[in-house]
Parts: sequence; structure tokens; C-alpha cells
Amino acid sequence: MKDIGDRIISHAAAFSIEAASKELYERSKVKRELKVKFINDNLVELGGPGLCFKENKLLKAVESGFAFPQILSLIFNFINGIESILILLEIRKILSSDTVNSEKVSLGLRSGLTGATTFANYDIRYKKLLDEHKDEVVLFSIDKTKISIWLYFSSENTWKVQSGTFSREPTTTFTFKDLSVANNAISGRFDHLGGPAVGDAKVSGNLPFLDKIGYISRKVEQQVPSIL
Repeated sequence: MKDIGDRIISHAAAFSIEAASKELYERSKVKRELKVKFINDNLVELGGPGLCFKENKLLKAVESGFAFPQILSLIFNFINGIESILILLEIRKILSSDTVNSEKVSLGLRSGLTGATTFANYDIRYKKLLDEHKDEVVLFSIDKTKISIWLYFSSENTWKVQSGTFSREPTTTFTFKDLSVANNAISGRFDHLGGPAVGDAKVSGNLPFLDKIGYISRKVEQQVPSIL
């Protein structure tokens, strides 16, 4: 994939929303996913025709909770647009909640890691950083839960994130102690270096690769607006 410059911020935000909607859909909480489509140089569509934002408006919607979509697209595709808005609001409701549960943590982990893979797929600096690790398969999990989030390099030559069961064995694992610790991680309050040392996480496999994923994730946290 080509380097897209500063637009990587809106791409990461959009693909993170799509990832959260996929997690909700796979949990049978919504009827469909919010598939991302970039229409031209500054418009992004979420969930098909109806919900379409200018890229800067999408970032505002993520950060503040509200921004006006493209009105004509909503008017001419009203039902689909309203359904997409309701899914977006459900994602925001879950991720901004004070309640820490499996649903919130799985959405947060999957969407956060998708932001990191967006940087790895669209920014040449991060792409080069991970070039030597294309055989790696990382499993992120939380002890005593069924949450399994996988990060891997796909046959489509892109880094991807998925949830649930997976056809390959992990080469590297990162297991959080509990939901509270994992929630701290998705909220940017986890010490990636000290956490494993004090027992908040168990790590095995290719540690340098995990360090690179952590580095990219922190860059995403610094640059991409978040609901959390």
C-alpha cells in the first residue's frame, strides 16, 4: 500500500471504527458492520451510502462525539444512514462507559490494534519497521476470559487484526492479567515495559516484535483522536 501522508490519521480512525463494528457484529450486537470506503481525497463513508463525513469531520466526531455528516448523502440514503449512525453511537456508548467488561475491552483492543496496523500498512516508516516480521502471529488475550485478538500479516500483503478463533498458531503471545489491566492498556495507562515485570501481563515469543507493535501503538495514541 502506498504512503498516504497526513491522511493516515483519518484512515486509522475510520478503520478503528470499522474494527469495533466488526467485533460488535460478531458478538451479534448489531445487524452489520460499518465498512469503510474512501470516496475521494477527503470523504469517508461508513456502513455504505448514508453516513459520509469529510475526513476532518470524522476526526471531530470521534474526538467530541458529534459532527455533521454530508447531508445530501444522508437524505438520499436515509434509512441506511440512520442505521449506521445508531451503530456508531453504540460503539461510542460502549467504549466511553465507565463499566469494564469483556465487550468494552475486546472492542477497545481490536480497534486500537487496527489503528496500529493502519500505520504499519500506510506509513512507509512503520511498514519498514515490521518488514522482517511477516511470519509473526501475535495473540493478545486476557486471563480467565474468552477474548482472543490476533495480529498477523495476511495473504493480501497487509497487517490485519481479527478476533476469536484463528487457523494459525501464535508465534508470540501477550496475556493481560485481567480485564482491568487490559482496560488500562486500551486507555493508554498501561506500562508496556513495567507491566510484565510486576505481573500485570505475561509475554512469550518474539519480544522485539512486540516492542515494535507497542511503539507504533503509542504513536497512534499520540496522533489519532480516540473515544476513550
